[in-house]
Amino acid sequence: MEEKFELDQVKVHRTIEGNIFEVATAVILIVTYAIAIATKFFDLANMMGKHVGIIIISFVSVMLLIAAYTPKHIHLGQKIKNIRQVEMAIRTVRIMAVELALFCLLMVAVSPDNPIIHTALCVTVVATTFISSILIRKAK
Repeated sequence: MEEKFELDQVKVHRTIEGNIFEVATAVILIVTYAIAIATKFFDLANMMGKHVGIIIISFVSVMLLIAAYTPKHIHLGQKIKNIRQVEMAIRTVRIMAVELALFCLLMVAVSPDNPIIHTALCVTVVATTFISSILIRKAK
């Protein structure tokens, strides 16, 4: 008899891996905002779309780390059927959080108006989601 898997009953505890992802994301975002403030990239008198974009991406990065603790809210295009798939989904969300934080840093360091950065962001997030979806589907 097969045991029924209940995603709502899954509890995510703090782990060293989770702490590493969280600290890495925090450090990257702190460096990003330190550079932005030091170089006067964030001119509060003249808030533009590029500033708002960086703030929103930073917020999404932090929200992804929070979502990692509630796997029932993680939707990567498929139904999660076992605990191994939950682990993979959580890892994917944490990787995406670090990726988004790195893109914030890249946008502040290079230029948010550079179309290569936007293309790289889209390609990286789509590739991460695609590869992770395959790995999650195969996880048993």
